[in-house]
Amino acid sequence: MANKKRDPDYTLNIFHCYDETIKRNVVVFLVQTTRIFVSFQYEILLEEELVGNEINLRIAGLHIPELLMPHTGPAQGRYNYTNLNGLYKLIVTKQDKTVNEFSVQISPEKIDIMHKPKVPFIIVSNEPVSLS
Repeated sequence: MANKKRDPDYTLNIFHCYDETIKRNVVVFLVQTTRIFVSFQYEILLEEELVGNEINLRIAGLHIPELLMPHTGPAQGRYNYTNLNGLYKLIVTKQDKTVNEFSVQISPEKIDIMHKPKVPFIIVSNEPVSLS
């Protein structure tokens, strides 16, 4: 029996953004589910670790928002980084321990996705996303 190609469960957008609270530019790592939730906009619990030029993001599950306001959309989780510059190995791990590895070149001007896995569970893009 042939393995059916599964659609990715998540997207990850990596982009530059000005953070009003700290008054400086940051690199945003925004993880979203490809599934749209109709009742609430869940929060993705992310665990993050930056060691040298290796960024580890672990998707630790979904969390129901404290304010149960009806809202349609994907679940989201995000990290903002300051001072990223250079070539980084990005390792994303799902709850079931599935791992995707990427190479990401980050400069103050732009972000390039250099290497992607052949069958990713998460699609990585350098397209900015509106943060509402």
